Amino acid sequence: MIDKLTAIVIARDAERTISQCVKALAFCDHVIVGENGSRDQTARLAQEAGAEVKSVAWEGYGKTKNRLIATVTEGWVLSIDSDEVVSPSLAGEIISLLSRESGVDGYFVNRSNYFLGQRIQHCGWSPDWQLRLFRTGQGKFEEKQVHEALKVQGPAGRLQQPLEHFTYFTLADYISRMNVYTALAAQDRLERGKRFSWSRLVFDPIWTFKKMYFFKGGWRDGMPGLLLCALSGFHTLVKHAKHWEMLRRL
Repeated sequence: MIDKLTAIVIARDAERTISQCVKALAFCDHVIVGENGSRDQTARLAQEAGAEVKSVAWEGYGKTKNRLIATVTEGWVLSIDSDEVVSPSLAGEIISLLSRESGVDGYFVNRSNYFLGQRIQHCGWSPDWQLRLFRTGQGKFEEKQVHEALKVQGPAGRLQQPLEHFTYFTLADYISRMNVYTALAAQDRLERGKRFSWSRLVFDPIWTFKKMYFFKGGWRDGMPGLLLCALSGFHTLVKHAKHWEMLRRL
């Protein structure tokens, strides 16, 4: 007997990717899209693709996902982002493992990340193991504003087939989302009582670029790799600068 599988997706202004995301989850028994105040057609497209759409209040990535997880009461949960697509091979692997008792409470999947339409195979973006599949009641996200990690109470295994991640189609997309993510990261640092550091403001962006481009082989990904590494360094700079700005306003 195959355990029930419910997929959860948090989405906002995701009309570019939500249909493909939901359709790739057709192998699940139930797909829930937690829609958070989208100004586009995300909710309609998700529903047309076969998902149950629920309006959710935004409380940061971790808390919002946990509230959606709490609505699932049996079987397994698969947590997917709105710009991710479960490959047919990964879907088959999940179906196969749910048909037998594995003795673990969660599974990591390896994301294939795309930037400006190109798969990034270096820069520290590959491999990219993410814990996404877990038994109901055994998994919970860290309640952070951004970069929340999923934790399970018991042992976790690894799946071999890829989860496709189509992030940042354009440079404008990256810059727009960077403004949101850096604000959330700075707010998280503020709430955790982190002190501002001038040395980190100056040196962390440089180190981020060097690590990704030289040590992680970002140069092998051509122009998209160079841009990704440079923008990641700038992202780090803006995050620390916003932390400084928030502290200054207290």
